Amino acid sequence: MTLKPPFGISSRLLPCVRVGPAEISLEIAGGTADGRKRYRWHVAFQDGREFTGDNLKSGIGGGGIADGFASLLAFMVACGESVAYGRRTGEPGENADLFPAPVAEFCDQFSDELGMVANDLWEMQLITE
Repeated sequence: MTLKPPFGISSRLLPCVRVGPAEISLEIAGGTADGRKRYRWHVAFQDGREFTGDNLKSGIGGGGIADGFASLLAFMVACGESVAYGRRTGEPGENADLFPAPVAEFCDQFSDELGMVANDLWEMQLITE
């Protein structure tokens, strides 16, 4: 696999992007009966905290790592926006619980940066529509 910026190699030896104090990595963790790929994501903070989930799936027919990153980053931005909405209104946002609370807070604090990385993937045509 050849990686181009903004991708790097994580401490887990997986493709990753670095945003603020976090290293966000992703791997393909198998498939589903309906032809989707299942992705396992990892968020490792500089302070040693790590969070992992395998609840991200591709569209029908599967997708590559770049497509998985685009989906993951989109969900992270949505989570961050929901956390911010909840803080402003006092009402829970519908996507605020997509990730564990420390990751959700990170998504809120770094929502713009996460969105910029996702946009870079589109502009560099590393992912397709």
